Amino acid sequence: MKDSLLLTSAVLLVLCGPAVAEHRFERVSDDAFDIYVDDVLLISHTKDSPFILVGNSDYAYVSEFGNFRITDILQEKIHLDQYNVTELPDRTQLEFNACNLQVSVEIFDRNELTYVNVTSVPTEINRLWFRLTSTGSDEHVYGGGEQFSYFDLNGRNFPLWLQEQGVGRNKSYEITFLADQDTADSGGDYYSTYWVQPTFVSSRKYFAHFTSTRNGQLDFRNELFHEIEIWGGPDATVFPGMLILGTGETFPEISTKLSGLLGRQPLLPDWLYNGVILGVQGGTDLMLQYLEQAQSEGISVAGLWIQDWAGRITTSFGRRLFWNWEWDPEQYPGLDTEIIRLKEEENVRLFAYMNPNLNREGDMYIEAHESDYLIKNTSGHTYLVDYGEFFCGIVDLTNPEAFSWYKEKIRTNLIDFGFDGWMADFGEYLPPDAVFFNGVSGEELHNLWPVLWAAANREAVEDAGRLGDIVFWMRAGFTGSQNASVITWAGDQLVDFSTADGLASIIPATLSLGMSGYGLNHFDIGGYTSLYGVVRTEELLLRYADFAAFTPMMRSHEGNRPSENWQYYSSVYSMRMLGRATEIYILLKNYTRGVLEEVTTLGYPAQRPLFYHYEDDPRSYDDSMKYQYLLGKDLLVSPVYLPSSETNDRWSVYLPPDDWVYLWDGTDHTGGGEVVTIDAPLGVTPVFYRKDSPHAQFFRDVAANAPPIPESPAPTTEPPTTPGSAVSASMDLALVAVIAICLMLV
Repeated sequence: MKDSLLLTSAVLLVLCGPAVAEHRFERVSDDAFDIYVDDVLLISHTKDSPFILVGNSDYAYVSEFGNFRITDILQEKIHLDQYNVTELPDRTQLEFNACNLQVSVEIFDRNELTYVNVTSVPTEINRLWFRLTSTGSDEHVYGGGEQFSYFDLNGRNFPLWLQEQGVGRNKSYEITFLADQDTADSGGDYYSTYWVQPTFVSSRKYFAHFTSTRNGQLDFRNELFHEIEIWGGPDATVFPGMLILGTGETFPEISTKLSGLLGRQPLLPDWLYNGVILGVQGGTDLMLQYLEQAQSEGISVAGLWIQDWAGRITTSFGRRLFWNWEWDPEQYPGLDTEIIRLKEEENVRLFAYMNPNLNREGDMYIEAHESDYLIKNTSGHTYLVDYGEFFCGIVDLTNPEAFSWYKEKIRTNLIDFGFDGWMADFGEYLPPDAVFFNGVSGEELHNLWPVLWAAANREAVEDAGRLGDIVFWMRAGFTGSQNASVITWAGDQLVDFSTADGLASIIPATLSLGMSGYGLNHFDIGGYTSLYGVVRTEELLLRYADFAAFTPMMRSHEGNRPSENWQYYSSVYSMRMLGRATEIYILLKNYTRGVLEEVTTLGYPAQRPLFYHYEDDPRSYDDSMKYQYLLGKDLLVSPVYLPSSETNDRWSVYLPPDDWVYLWDGTDHTGGGEVVTIDAPLGVTPVFYRKDSPHAQFFRDVAANAPPIPESPAPTTEPPTTPGSAVSASMDLALVAVIAICLMLV
């Protein structure tokens, strides 16, 4: 394992090179000072509101199935209002004092950035707070990792603890209440996310990033300051870490600086734009029949994702995946030869599923346990985690030998076997009381864990010489994932139109990731979670497909209860509509490719908020704009995220100040700065392009060559009674019975 991958995100910093950024200390009085970075006022220390506060708290964690209940009782919060300053040629040194407590800080500039390094803290404290200047409600704040509910963070607080995002994610939803009743806090809340990150970007044209990996909070509720809380404790190896500040004339410049600090994703392969990746399962014969069926109905298929390639087990919840990451020849006979034939003869690739946990009934667990490669509990024994009637050990990725062993398993069992990618799932469940090879506490490693998991996958791909060719996708992330993973996906959305956990939530999640320095995201076409009577309808599935055509990657998922939910193969109409969306995705390839090159070379996100390129337009910053985005600079996309029963197939779109052309009929909208309402039936995602775009003719060609919308009666709002009950005429009807048997819980 590369040594840097075991350290905190601070190792990603490059602290050499010419000093381009410039911080400036200005004494206001004996009790107050200001600090500017490139003439942007970021720190205003006063007696009543100091830059740094310290304190103590009693806290505890209780976890179940990736959901964490954290009790936190604050004991004291002390203002370090007294300060002394020493200004040196290359840095500013500050000492903050109060109540016989002292914190020492040095501030210096390197590589266009300003670093605030805390060099000493009292050993008797376990909390530290930084305060940065706020201009109040007129300031907008973005980032914090992947935020599904709110894009503009100003006015709210966001805990910095990785976990399952929850079911419903809104305490006013009945489904969230039901989930909370079944398992404490499993319903989630507005801040619950698979990807937290102590990073934010302000509309005042600066970013702030903290190198701590521990729990904490971004708090934007005060009109006068933004408060960032970092947890510590006697087991902390790094506390509180470093604060890094960067400014820019434009948001793209800020993205370039931030991604230069954190890392950028490699260019995705060309083959990804051969079509959609279909999520199917059930064995070799069924997989091939799905492929034949899809192709016969005009769906261009880039690949088949078979998550059950390693076999299944039976629990009271149904059939689950067997977490033993080796090919199961009984589940998929002949897969070792079929995987080669499909790629060579049909240009169709296969994709697998894997996570960092091992079922104790599997051969890989036994090998890892005997080699002492699994994390321990406080008694020194292998830490077994209950994942729902089966128990798993977690590979200790801080152990160089275990890391190399697991990386080699990825290389041998997936890459050498012939898979061209996989879902690298989980990363959020790490117990804070676990014991690790490197001696770092579970609390300190918890947020960093998905970065180590990503690194194992990334290094396996690099060692095989396949970076830029293999695609693995992850849902969990933290600082450093930018430099370790390839693309993320939005996790387990509800199969409904809710804004907190449904289709709509993907858009602010993607935009917030982009502002946090991660440029590539996609999602399960159709959503995933079906519980408490919420089931996927044909309309929802097709709206997802329409949306996916204007993203970096198209991939479907059958969901957690395939037999109860509408699938793309549940009707001929659904297949043809998915086929049409896929053709639009393919037609856009040359433009999308250019956008992805900007992700790799400049650090711009592929999907961007409106203000990113229209920073002088106040309305583009409004939180109501969080459900629209720019794909690159030249396409404005406004996915339809509500059912036709609420929209009557009409959709309103805000056009920022510019000259726009409606993609689907060529209508000009001169000047922008207005809301337009257009027809948006199924098959139509409202999309506009800039009239002055150098790609204008290309966009006209896309519209001209897009397949017509298939004729069909209005799609049903009810799920099929059995999967495949409305199969195409070209599909063997006997397959229906096979599907009904094979498709059950993951």
